[in-house]
Amino acid sequence: MSQPTSDSPVAGAVYGVLASLIWAGFPAITKLSMASTLTAWDVTALRFGTAGLLLLPIFVRRGLGSLRWPAALLLVCGAGAPYVLLTAGGLAFAPAAHMGVITPSCMLLFSTLGSWALLGDRPEGGRIAGVLTIFAGIVMLGWDGLSNHGWRTWLGDTMFVLGGLFWASYTIGSRAWSVAPFHATVIVAVLSMLLYVPGYAVIEGSHLAAVPWTEIAIQAIFQGVLSAVVALVLYTRSVALLGAARGAVFAALVPSFSLLFAIPILHEVPTRLQVLGVVLVTGGMVLVLGLYDAAKWRPAPRAAT
Repeated sequence: MSQPTSDSPVAGAVYGVLASLIWAGFPAITKLSMASTLTAWDVTALRFGTAGLLLLPIFVRRGLGSLRWPAALLLVCGAGAPYVLLTAGGLAFAPAAHMGVITPSCMLLFSTLGSWALLGDRPEGGRIAGVLTIFAGIVMLGWDGLSNHGWRTWLGDTMFVLGGLFWASYTIGSRAWSVAPFHATVIVAVLSMLLYVPGYAVIEGSHLAAVPWTEIAIQAIFQGVLSAVVALVLYTRSVALLGAARGAVFAALVPSFSLLFAIPILHEVPTRLQVLGVVLVTGGMVLVLGLYDAAKWRPAPRAAT
């Protein structure tokens, strides 16, 4: 029996799982550093300072492509510095596991509603059921936060919801303007660097100079290289090998992975209500992504060679 090649479904699954693991690690790894030395402002600067420098040569060659400046700036707001400031800032008030569940699920929820309202993409019955299920899971997480972590958790959870709304605006915008995923990443990273990092350096730069270099290196590598660049490349490759329907399943793994990462890294042991909320959100994401339709999982016929 022949071994799987780099173009096999096995390789596609490996790429998808690795991308999900990187994205799911963002809340726990970010909060770990914020608990000791870094702030949300520092994390944002390290993320886009690193990614922006890495991708600057590509931006110089490609520029904005067919995008106009207002559209490019909307993408930057949706997935760039404002998005990271919101989600990282929310970690000061709410558990990391909440971010790992609320932000990606709200992104799917708002993307579904926004696509319906703005792009005429009317959701089917299964997707509507998924939206309602996600909402129920988020309510459970909010109730858990109010019951077990205090009223300030609602502030963090609200910031995570807004982060999902920002990310959804990026998703809808990149689809409406037909922007290639990697090109969109280049635009967001470089423009975030140019618009955010200089002001940060003037106002908060002295604080980062006092942070141990190990903390700076960890966040620069994880935020600027792994999360901002490598994860997207892996996910894009997974979708190319498996198709959009099967590749999208890995986004549904992020909430569960985030919950698991928070246990050993931050010692955030989930409550029963929190686990139930994650189960509902994950199930709702599966429905919204259309993964309930078995027909979409049939492999496409191979082209004749």
